[in-house]
Amino acid sequence: MIYLKNINPYEPLSMLEVVKHTGNKISSKSLIDDGKTEIRFFSFAEGESIDKEYYDKETLFFVLQGSVKILYRDDEEIVLKDGEMMALESGIDYGIEALTDVKLFNVLVRS
Repeated sequence: MIYLKNINPYEPLSMLEVVKHTGNKISSKSLIDDGKTEIRFFSFAEGESIDKEYYDKETLFFVLQGSVKILYRDDEEIVLKDGEMMALESGIDYGIEALTDVKLFNVLVRS
């Protein structure tokens, strides 16, 4: 495959099985990262987080399992749970905090 990585063609794969965390860690796996588009799966242990940082791409979060707090701009936040998704515009700071063990994937697209 030319663009996609870490996934085999023609083989079904449960989205919950793409990546797993061990202990109190965050695990991730990228399926594509070509400078314009990124698709990443994450598995967070409860309480783990990614500090806010600037993103120049539009972002979609899809929560597969658990709940997560998305912190964005100066002091805004939203909680996402199983099966929920949210979009963020480009050009903002955001971070992630796992409220429970959580699995999610996100898509980032250069605007």
